[in-house]
Amino acid sequence: MKKKGLGGWVTGALMIAGICYAASYSLPYIKGIFYDPMMKATGATNTQLGLIMSVYGFGNVIFNLIGGFVTDKLDYKKCIIVSLLGTTALSVWLALAPSVINMYIIWGLFGVTTFFVFNPSIFKLPRMIVPEHLVGESVGMFSFAQSIGYMVINFTSLYVYNLSEKSVGQVPAFSTVVWVYAGFTFVSALGCIFIFRKVEDVNTEGDENEKFTFSQLALVMKEPGLWMMIICGFCMFSTMATTSYFVPYFNDVFGVAVTFSGVLGVLNLYGGRLFSPILGKIATKTKYVSRMVIFGTSALIVFLICILLFSAKVPLGVLVAVSLITGIVCTLFTNICLALPPETNVARQASGTAMGLYAALAYSPDLFQHSLFGFWLDHYGNRGYVFMFIYTIILLAVGGTSAAVLYRRSKKARLFEEN
Repeated sequence: MKKKGLGGWVTGALMIAGICYAASYSLPYIKGIFYDPMMKATGATNTQLGLIMSVYGFGNVIFNLIGGFVTDKLDYKKCIIVSLLGTTALSVWLALAPSVINMYIIWGLFGVTTFFVFNPSIFKLPRMIVPEHLVGESVGMFSFAQSIGYMVINFTSLYVYNLSEKSVGQVPAFSTVVWVYAGFTFVSALGCIFIFRKVEDVNTEGDENEKFTFSQLALVMKEPGLWMMIICGFCMFSTMATTSYFVPYFNDVFGVAVTFSGVLGVLNLYGGRLFSPILGKIATKTKYVSRMVIFGTSALIVFLICILLFSAKVPLGVLVAVSLITGIVCTLFTNICLALPPETNVARQASGTAMGLYAALAYSPDLFQHSLFGFWLDHYGNRGYVFMFIYTIILLAVGGTSAAVLYRRSKKARLFEEN
């Protein structure tokens, strides 16, 4: 008999996992909220901030590839906890000594603490603690918790920054904000330690007798469905990276204040996850997450074309509304891509390796995209934003095509199984 719901402790585990995810990645992506304060506190240029993210992106590719396989050999729940404590230590370092040189080192080490075994482990969890037919709902709850975590952490940080800037100035205020991020990461690790003890993995036929081995790695990499999923994730994550530039875009083109644009940045980057449980339930009922991704990429193309055609004379309310919808839809469908594994034909016991490969490649835009965007902004000014939007629209078209191919493959496979 199929289990109809997630259950109390499973829901709790998914919630704390989502909050841990938000706590882990809030600081590495702090420029999406505190772009200008970060530049002034460290003396960095647009290009340097982009290069720092490229260092982080390099860690993403390297450590996810290695970490995915390692995760399938270790206790993935302990991997999450240890990684969070490492991120806390690095956050304290940045709070004590913010500078460009230290950021290069710290963001390089963030590549270890937030990618190596953390990323494959945190992505593996939603599939391991529920039956296969509830994966979509599980990922939806996990993504919802991310949104709650991101918004609480970043709105708290914006509030603290606003108070601190008025009393001590912009540079000390940035360090204060980093302390806030460090505190949230540490507390989330403690919550993780408590709740993970209450939840056991769900065994399916073959799980206990068939452990993933290195010899099977080639089989995972040869699975076409996984590569279709990776392409979808790459294009959606690249779009989310573009929406992180809405904050400087509001400042440079429309002259919006830092705090207000920071609030919009939080909603753009993380608000969409609030609707993830709804999308997760829809994914469970429709059976084809890939079909939903097609819709998501199509909608984002329309929204970005609208933003591309906007001028400085467009009412701020209209721009805010369209950009918020764009950010929300983007984060929502970026996360729903994590529910695609059942359509890829990858075995559950290979989930860590598959998700490590997925994270390494789908999130690889960090390796070059921020540097590219920073270069465009430094050399072309506001025209650089036009280049960003055109680049992103092209990628979304590629992602939608990939989702369509995966949908056709998975539908054909399901019809074959039923017959």
